[in-house]
Amino acid sequence: MIKIDKNYTDKLPDFKLGIIVAKVVTEDSSAQLLEEMYQLFESLKETLKVDQISQLKEIQAGRLAYRAFGKDPTRYRLSAEKLLRRILKGEGLDSINNVVDLSNLISLKYHCPVGTYDYEKISDDVILRAGEKGETYLSLGNQELNLEGFPIFADKMGPFGSTTSDSSRTNVDQNTKLILLSIFGFENQFDFVSALSDARALIESHAKGEILISEMLVPKKELQLR
Repeated sequence: MIKIDKNYTDKLPDFKLGIIVAKVVTEDSSAQLLEEMYQLFESLKETLKVDQISQLKEIQAGRLAYRAFGKDPTRYRLSAEKLLRRILKGEGLDSINNVVDLSNLISLKYHCPVGTYDYEKISDDVILRAGEKGETYLSLGNQELNLEGFPIFADKMGPFGSTTSDSSRTNVDQNTKLILLSIFGFENQFDFVSALSDARALIESHAKGEILISEMLVPKKELQLR
């Protein structure tokens, strides 16, 4: 089961989650996927400047969410903001694998954090809540991340994902066969229909995916995953 903590959404009534559970084949990204990513990179560089990122409505809403829980969004940036800054500064992105790459593509296209996890590394029920004082984990960049105030995913073993950087515990690698993909929407006009549709299509076409669950999770709703 996955649910959103009421204490989180009391402060952020517009917050919603897009959830996909899918069987996948994780492997190196195909030339076609890499070309799709390159085309998006070029499109972003033609239409957006670094100093305009903070003006995007999706980024603005995410920053306000951080501030609502006492987190400084200029010190701890949304993952989507960090990706956009890398692209617009010409730093590019390393290709990790097809599942991680397509997740980054969704994040860049919709200006939103996307968390993708190896579902078989998640232990029991999942809750989305605010990080508590003293909570940390080792991020994918091997840095200890202070989770207080972040929207985080946690299972019975503790936190494993956030909208700034995910943990190494549930990372997607070449052995991953089942994923939980989450799309974070902080503002009430976020286009979940298109974002979920695009995510399903990318999973099916680039990861030989079989979609098991595709839903939008709203406050007070619980979603049975297992």
